[in-house]
Amino acid sequence: MKAVKNLFILIGLFLLSQVGMTVFSVVKIYYLEAGEPRIPAMMSYGLIALLLANIGLMMYLARKLGLATFDFGWSTKRNWLWIIGGFVLGRVIAVGGTMYLQHISDQEATANDAVLGELFTGENPLLIFLLIAVAAPIMEEIVFRGGFIGLLFKKYPIVGIISSVAAFSIIHSVTNLVEFLIYGAMGLIMALIYVKTKRLETAIAMHFLNNALAAIAMILLG
Repeated sequence: MKAVKNLFILIGLFLLSQVGMTVFSVVKIYYLEAGEPRIPAMMSYGLIALLLANIGLMMYLARKLGLATFDFGWSTKRNWLWIIGGFVLGRVIAVGGTMYLQHISDQEATANDAVLGELFTGENPLLIFLLIAVAAPIMEEIVFRGGFIGLLFKKYPIVGIISSVAAFSIIHSVTNLVEFLIYGAMGLIMALIYVKTKRLETAIAMHFLNNALAAIAMILLG
């Protein structure tokens, strides 16, 4: 029964983690279809408020479930070595994987990155940064590392790692094996950081560094 309960908790966390991005996507598409290239300022501020509430609720639930404490006890020299090392390795994989994808196909980026680029073009910089660099790392790590490894498969970490890596890849709308391997490798790095440091915050930090680069680039190029 506990396993079933944890499964429903995980599903609930996943659905909650999708609220901010889903609402943003619906609003963006609505305005695009209405002939507006970007979301109005007041609506953007409303989305920012919704997103902050969404993040806060996810963090509260993660603490209640014992998945993270969100204090600063995780910030140690050893943990930062894992974070920086994982970040560097992740960038090598992401850049190398994207270059290989460009070599074997006419894709300039993964399908997920291409969609995000279209959705975020011209939008409020703060909204873009919150969605990509803050919300995504916190919510995805709570679900895929905390939920799979720390909750659902707590007694079977290998199963938790494998399932979290597979789910993490699939949720990023992969369209081919190369994309699956790129996101899978990124997910594996964050899963190993989580398992080795025993702190979800370290995986979030590594995820943040990775996504912050993408968010800044999108803001500057948009």
